[in-house]
Amino acid sequence: MLLMTTYEEEETKDGTYIPTCNTVANSFWPISFVLFTIVVFFVIPLFILVVLYTVIARHLMTNSTISRGSSNNLLKYRKQVMLMLGTVVFCFFLCLLPFRALTLWILVVPIKVIVDFGIERYFTLLYFCRVMFYLNSAINPILYNLMSTKFREGFLRLCGLGPHRKKKKKTSEKTGTTGSTNCSSNHSDFWRRHSSNKSNSVKTLSNNTAAEKQVKVPLQTTVVSGSVARKKQESYV
Repeated sequence: MLLMTTYEEEETKDGTYIPTCNTVANSFWPISFVLFTIVVFFVIPLFILVVLYTVIARHLMTNSTISRGSSNNLLKYRKQVMLMLGTVVFCFFLCLLPFRALTLWILVVPIKVIVDFGIERYFTLLYFCRVMFYLNSAINPILYNLMSTKFREGFLRLCGLGPHRKKKKKTSEKTGTTGSTNCSSNHSDFWRRHSSNKSNSVKTLSNNTAAEKQVKVPLQTTVVSGSVARKKQESYV
């Protein structure tokens, strides 16, 4: 395209000169190059898409080994895939056709026809063709989002807005609840063990005290006689 481009100053109606950049295809090699780009970047890709997507559609409809779920759902999913493939091919053709057709029209018709067409209408048509040309590069994700539920779910998960985030949140909540339960159970085990140790120590102390009292009773009985000894015995018991 750089070899076909010329930079020059053109005279306007009021006699002033303005710099212009023109891409001229008025000889054999520039015209051949433009036709080559149309064939390589429009005709051949369109043919490849039609052939490959037709093979995919036939394989989906005729292959009985691909079966998941009921037959009604299977047929529904296959039709959805075929519709999506056909829409992708149709949008590719629809987006690229205006720009390629405009290019061919400029090459074929004389310059006088383009001048008579009007500069405003010409640039309006040119901008529309360019917008459609650029739209082809961004329309496939939009089509997949409109026609595929799995693509929408995956896109939402990628953005952190899908069910995966909720599931993860629920899982974390369950994990936190389990951790708190384990923690409380560990605390209860801790207090149970210490309470049992404490009760055992109390029992041991009571047994030792009882033994000491049983040892002291005879001593008191030997020193004190009569009713005083009996009162001391009863108090120790």
